[in-house]
Amino acid sequence: MAIFLLIKVHFQGMFINKPFCYSDGVHHVFENIDFAGMSYNEFVDFIERFTQEKFEKLYYCQPDLQIPKGLTLIYNKLQYQEFIDIVYRCGVQVPVYMDHFGTTVHSNMEGVTYEEVSKANGNEDATEGYPKYDEYKNIPDAKGKQMFNEVHWP
Repeated sequence: MAIFLLIKVHFQGMFINKPFCYSDGVHHVFENIDFAGMSYNEFVDFIERFTQEKFEKLYYCQPDLQIPKGLTLIYNKLQYQEFIDIVYRCGVQVPVYMDHFGTTVHSNMEGVTYEEVSKANGNEDATEGYPKYDEYKNIPDAKGKQMFNEVHWP
């Protein structure tokens, strides 16, 4: 018998500051989907297909932490596997947030970075040596495309 992950996907909303939260969205709880059997790209496609919306970034909130400090960016297959491992290990419902606008979430939080949150939660190997992707101006979107391109004038 398979054990399925329990995630709550928040969409059709946006991150706002003061107080920092995900506002005006709706949510859906998934409890009988084998997310562990999906690749990162299949997960992104599934979420976009279900919500019928595109997004720029996808976050989950670390168990036992509140928004904003618990927000962790899922930006590649390594981070997706880290997310799956955490959800299985904790055995609780984990919120996932769709960022439709590419908000630089951690740069809006005073002194908190994705890397610090991830390391504080014991995920040092997954982030060691990687740039602080959420603060980097050319972070790729969920499909791996650059969101912002530098303009070079002749």
